[in-house]
Amino acid sequence: SPCPHAWKEVAVAIYSLNISSASSAVAALSYITSMRVRDDARGETYSGFGRRERVAHVATLLPEGAPSGYADPERLFNAAQAAERGTVAAKKIMVALPRELDEGQRVLAVERFIRENLTAGGYAATYAIHLDREGRNPHAHILVANRQIDPATGGWARLKQRMEYVL
Repeated sequence: SPCPHAWKEVAVAIYSLNISSASSAVAALSYITSMRVRDDARGETYSGFGRRERVAHVATLLPEGAPSGYADPERLFNAAQAAERGTVAAKKIMVALPRELDEGQRVLAVERFIRENLTAGGYAATYAIHLDREGRNPHAHILVANRQIDPATGGWARLKQRMEYVL
């Protein structure tokens, strides 16, 4: 007879999060969203990620007081680059998502993370949820401006704050 304490196969989500700098915020935006975007400062147009069918969802979340025009991520990250005058304008966050979540649940999880950890602190972010060919590697790329938006003026904050990610 089988042992009553035999191991059962259980699917467990693996957690992963990586943060890096985006040397060009507009190029990074194009890659993660698979959108064709123009970098105003460099005069270049980027055509995006080569596997557009694997980009499941794209959205931009803004903090309180942000100009409504920043809902357009191309405008947002061109403005972020212009505010930085040659320094790094954005960070890239890549986070693995549990396979057990459906598309709607993934969107809710990513947006909750962004609202609680980024936009609540004044930072604007655009995210894209990617899938692999088999749908077994759902993950989100989040591009976040390095500078906060001042809710009183809608402009970029004069001083950057050191970001602390609370996970």
